[in-house]
Amino acid sequence: MAITVICRKITMTNKIPLQAVLWDVDGTLIDTTALIVSALSATFLEFTGQSMPVEDLRALIGIPVEKQVYAFGDPVSFGTTEEQMVAAAIKRYERGRSQEHIVQEAVDALITAKRRGMKTALVTSKNDLELANSLPRLGISAYCDAIVGADQVAPNYKPHPRPVLLALELLGIDDPAEAVLVGDSVHDMRSARAAGARTAAVLWGAASEASLRAEDPDFVIATPEELVPTLLGSLVPA
Repeated sequence: MAITVICRKITMTNKIPLQAVLWDVDGTLIDTTALIVSALSATFLEFTGQSMPVEDLRALIGIPVEKQVYAFGDPVSFGTTEEQMVAAAIKRYERGRSQEHIVQEAVDALITAKRRGMKTALVTSKNDLELANSLPRLGISAYCDAIVGADQVAPNYKPHPRPVLLALELLGIDDPAEAVLVGDSVHDMRSARAAGARTAAVLWGAASEASLRAEDPDFVIATPEELVPTLLGSLVPA
């Protein structure tokens, strides 16, 4: 497959040796965009009688479901609760899990980073229940030195820097510039940037290319096949 042009910022930060690669999950390691959009839309219709355009639903991806269910206001105002809406959304997601597609090249890149001596972590907005459902299907737990989900950082979810900072703490990384977060949402980019880490925006997830480029990421990676020869090939020692 031909390699497309990758935009990389040439900065002093990129001269700092890379020690860790942090990975988002939804939209980065697994293609879940259509499934999440469908589950959220149906949940909103059930509990609020409303939904929203697909592009607005896509924009919610990257923040925890516990925050997504407030898109139309406090669930209490609709005669329900956050817990009921969250449970319904997760149940719908699991019913449609056959639509969840592993991005194998991205998973392979995570494994390659680990095998090349990098510390690896998942930094995701999934909660513990969602992770318990999805991680066995991904089969990467053995390659992850740390896993940071929504429950570990509540209420300081992405785009707050806390998820990235906690991952670095668990990995024993003192200088955030020694780490890069690979993600598909503006929430990923802002969380990593606020924490002082490098950013790699991938274009196969929920966010538009324009919105990701507006975050001025250190790397823009167009296809999963480019992760190893570009990001890892240029920064991870063989």
